[in-house]
Amino acid sequence: MILISVDDLRVGMTLGVGLHNREGHTLLGPGVSLTAAYIARLRELGCWAVWIDDEETRDIPYEHNLSESTRLGAAAEIHRTFTLAARQGPGPGAASAGEIRAAFQGGWLQRTFDNHPAIERLMTQVDHLVGEVLDRPLLTGLGSLRSWDTYTFHHCLDVAASATMLGRLVGYDMETLKKLAIGCMLHDVGKIFIGDGILNKVAPLTLEESRRVEEHTVLGYLFLRDTLRLGILPAHVAYQHHERQDGTGFPRGLTGTNRVVHGLEIHVPGQILPLAEIAAIADFHDSRSSYHPYRKASAPDQVWNMIRERGGSHFNREMVDLFLSVLPPYPLGSRIVVTGGRWRGHTGVVSRVDRHALAQPVIRLLEDPSGERVEPFELDLGKLPVPIKGVSLGGRRPGLYLDETSPDRVLDEARQVANGELRADM
Repeated sequence: MILISVDDLRVGMTLGVGLHNREGHTLLGPGVSLTAAYIARLRELGCWAVWIDDEETRDIPYEHNLSESTRLGAAAEIHRTFTLAARQGPGPGAASAGEIRAAFQGGWLQRTFDNHPAIERLMTQVDHLVGEVLDRPLLTGLGSLRSWDTYTFHHCLDVAASATMLGRLVGYDMETLKKLAIGCMLHDVGKIFIGDGILNKVAPLTLEESRRVEEHTVLGYLFLRDTLRLGILPAHVAYQHHERQDGTGFPRGLTGTNRVVHGLEIHVPGQILPLAEIAAIADFHDSRSSYHPYRKASAPDQVWNMIRERGGSHFNREMVDLFLSVLPPYPLGSRIVVTGGRWRGHTGVVSRVDRHALAQPVIRLLEDPSGERVEPFELDLGKLPVPIKGVSLGGRRPGLYLDETSPDRVLDEARQVANGELRADM
């Protein structure tokens, strides 16, 4: 199968992987032949890419970090938890984190969640997620298919899966991995108290709007700690997942050591909790890999390089090294273009990934530089080092997106966000 932008879909193409709504119900199943009406509906839903099954790529499997049952079940439970909190909570109309904090302290929201089956079901999904991730040698590098309607829930799920993999590499035990996973599943729950008008704003945020966005970390922390009472570690994952090693993050400007630490070093005042350092890397990876109303998705190798370049300044350097050791810069099924040599300008798809040489996949070329189809042929970059780069499927619309951050330099994003020049990675 091959991942194709919705803008490039044609009538008659066959869907390779089914699409689901936020409750987990099937919208379109695998094997469906796409009609003009289906393609138009996919655009309306905000789907930016889908997996297509065709003869030239049928042997390339679709891989995800989680099984479909766990992926759909966990995303649905995250959705139910967010929805319950939104219905029972103070709502996005509150003027400040202080007002919402006061609403939390009233105790009535906590009573709503006391012994609520939604939390028990969510913790069951945590068990499934951690168990499955422990059995995987690599990250897939490609997130769940999602629409505008399902973005938040699948984002939280994919962050949890990637973070759990990194937590395993760091050496955490099963109970710590579960705390990391539930913290990541709910790391953005504070956004339900902010409002979509700000979160999905296309134009640069004002200073006040940026402050409101930053409040989602505090509100998520209070909600996990005081309302759900899931424990201090999961709550601090929500609290600190936007902190940075160099102290430029929010909400408290904590710093990191750029080392993997254990024991007493985990709880040092003024320093980022290691679980939150893991969540920060996983959150950035999934956010930059995904389409937003205000920013196109970046190609997988661009995201890979962004993470590497931010190691030491934004992200824990040793954790970045571990993360990138299991993250393919060119994931299976992703689109690529040859940038030099005899096949310069040819485009194709990654057909195989060697876990021992992640940057040297086998590629299958499908089109010549003019876009004409060619008889498919494969190149093993481990044997023939042809230069390639990933192809973004974000579908840039002129005038709708802010300029993409260059992967060739590390920007002071905290300053730019404060000045309203750049969207925060939410």
